[in-house]
Amino acid sequence: MEKEKYVICELSGQSIRTLREAGKPFWSTWHKDHSDFEQLTSRRSEVAINPNQLFLPNSNNKTLAQQEKMVGDFSKKLSKKVQGVEAIVGEASDYVELTFTYLGATGVRLFGKDYDYRYTRTKTPTVGSYVARVGSFDADDGLHVHDWRHDGGHSSVWVSPLVVPVESK
Repeated sequence: MEKEKYVICELSGQSIRTLREAGKPFWSTWHKDHSDFEQLTSRRSEVAINPNQLFLPNSNNKTLAQQEKMVGDFSKKLSKKVQGVEAIVGEASDYVELTFTYLGATGVRLFGKDYDYRYTRTKTPTVGSYVARVGSFDADDGLHVHDWRHDGGHSSVWVSPLVVPVESK
C-alpha cells in the first residue's frame, strides 16, 4: 500500500460518543441526542487512505448510489495493483476515528484546510433518507458530523474511499 502512496491507520472500534467524551473536538453535537448513531463503533481493522488524493475526483454533486459505484470501480482497479484489499464507503464512526487518529500521528486535519474543508459522505443512516457526512475539520471549532440526503449531491460532499483488507467469506 505504501508503494501506492497510501497511509495505513489502525481503527480500534471507537464510537463517536467515546471520542467526544475523550475530549475530541466536534463542531456539531446534534448526535448527542441520537444514542444509536453515537454508539456505532468503527471497524476494528487497518484502513488505508491516500492523503494526496483523499477524495475520488469528480465525486461531488453525486448521489450516494453514484458515489458507491465510483468506489466500486476504484476498488476493482486498485485490487489489480494490490491484492487482498478492497475500497469501500465507510461508516461515520470509521471516518471520525480515522480523522482523529491521523491528526494524532501527523498533526494534519483530514477534511480540514488542506482539503478545502470538504466532506465525505458515509453509508451510515441518520434520519429518514439521510446519511451521515463527516468533514470540514476546523482548527477552532472541530470536526463536523452531520447529514445529507442520500439521493442528492452537493459541491462540498465528496466520497473518500477507505481501503480495507478483503474479508474472507
